[in-house]
Amino acid sequence: MEGHWEHGTTQEEESSKEWVVEYRVDVENISYHHLSLIEGKNLQSVQANLFAELREEYSHSERIDVTVIRMEPVETHTNEKDFDTVGAYHP
Repeated sequence: MEGHWEHGTTQEEESSKEWVVEYRVDVENISYHHLSLIEGKNLQSVQANLFAELREEYSHSERIDVTVIRMEPVETHTNEKDFDTVGAYHP
């Protein structure tokens, strides 16, 4: 019996991509600002991965308050004109 293979259909699994997540954590009256690259297929998986990161980083704290400032996918195409290549340090 031959296997049934589907190529190029909508049933293909959504690919994972990097997301930039900027957030602030307030713990014991001290505020920490974070900027992380988190991998995920969609917003819900990125949030789950962020929660896992927070549990690991702040496992010693009983309570933390988190404010997400920015959560967006990383664009893969960049323009060279957006970077300072003339005045940059070159060893």
